[in-house]
Amino acid sequence: APRRRAQRAVASPQGRRMESPVQKPSVPGDVHLSGELSPGQVVELLPLYKSWLFLNPEEKEGCPKEMVEREGAIFKCIHLPMPDGLTSEKATELRNALRQLPRPTMVQCTTGKRASAVLLLSLADKHGLNADSAFQLGRDMDLKCTRGTTPTSDVPDEGEIVSPMMRSNPLVPWMRGELGDRTLCQAPPPAVGASPDLIFRQLFDEEGGSSTYTYLLADGISKEAILIDPVLEQVSRDLTLIGDLDLTLKYALNTHCHADHITGTGELKKHVVGLKSVISKASGAHADVKLEYGDTVKFGQFELKFVPAAGHTNGCVIYVLGKMAFTGDAVLIRGCGRTDFQEGSAKRLYESVHSNVLGSLDEDTAIYPAHDYKGRNVSTVGIEKRFNARLTKSQDEFIEIMDNLGLSYPKKIDVAVPANMTDGVER
Repeated sequence: APRRRAQRAVASPQGRRMESPVQKPSVPGDVHLSGELSPGQVVELLPLYKSWLFLNPEEKEGCPKEMVEREGAIFKCIHLPMPDGLTSEKATELRNALRQLPRPTMVQCTTGKRASAVLLLSLADKHGLNADSAFQLGRDMDLKCTRGTTPTSDVPDEGEIVSPMMRSNPLVPWMRGELGDRTLCQAPPPAVGASPDLIFRQLFDEEGGSSTYTYLLADGISKEAILIDPVLEQVSRDLTLIGDLDLTLKYALNTHCHADHITGTGELKKHVVGLKSVISKASGAHADVKLEYGDTVKFGQFELKFVPAAGHTNGCVIYVLGKMAFTGDAVLIRGCGRTDFQEGSAKRLYESVHSNVLGSLDEDTAIYPAHDYKGRNVSTVGIEKRFNARLTKSQDEFIEIMDNLGLSYPKKIDVAVPANMTDGVER
């Protein structure tokens, strides 16, 4: 007789519906998590998987090794005791195992909590997520290892050595230690399959208060480089990094005419001979190069594609290099830029993002925003398609949300916009 698929919920002895022992996170979709399973449940589930990762000792009652191997699937046991087993060496072993095991894969422990932590570490490795981005994803998918955490609850209060959340859930400090707090990207993540010749650095404006991400990309062979969304107050930092890497800065690009900071392009041009500034023609701003649909920006062997994304402003652009998208304010992590000034339009933003980003780019494409205010460094097209709080709504719902944000204007708007219309310098 054919085996029945596992049910999403089971009945308790009292007849109430209970949570299924199997969790099926939507990202990546081919790794499932479970707590303890009866032999009957294991038999029912086995046809669904090519491999099984077990986080308890093999000698523990209920270990499914014999049943898994009898079915022809790969069984691997890596004991992860808490808290003694929460080491960097164990994290590396588990990450490597989950990366190498054929999919679909089941990861099993006693409650599913340790299994969810292993999955989250694996996803962070694949997509370059720091702790803040990974924990956000964990909460979005309701992973057991991040239940009860918030963007601040898993970080110790000032003067505290260990936060209450860390005391009750030792997986939290273990994962944070592995992924790094507010860590910036120093290389493309494995998921994007970038050329080994690509030099990539993510930089952050904390001192200037704009929370702007600036991106340095360069060809490691020719040493030609570009800078995306430079900030005036960070020009010295950027020039020092470019010098340390022995690069030649060819272009300084803006994703749009910013309202919260003054661009660094004009100041950079004073220090770099031959440097050209770049912005979209639709922005109406001055620049040496004004891009239109279909244009590209070349540096060494690489070519950055221009993708229009009007809506936050009328001149917003997304720069795409392979499976890396620099989205400016058009797409933020779990959000998007406001649409209530600079000829913004919620309808245009929704249409351009769904057409040119969420509806056309590969789901593994990394999304690098112009800002983040919660320490998160990167997301992906697939993650934002599932969990972006605004862009997952219908167009009418999205417009309603954007029309009622009630945000105050950026503090520097009266200074930043006029300056940014002229390359960041007064004319």
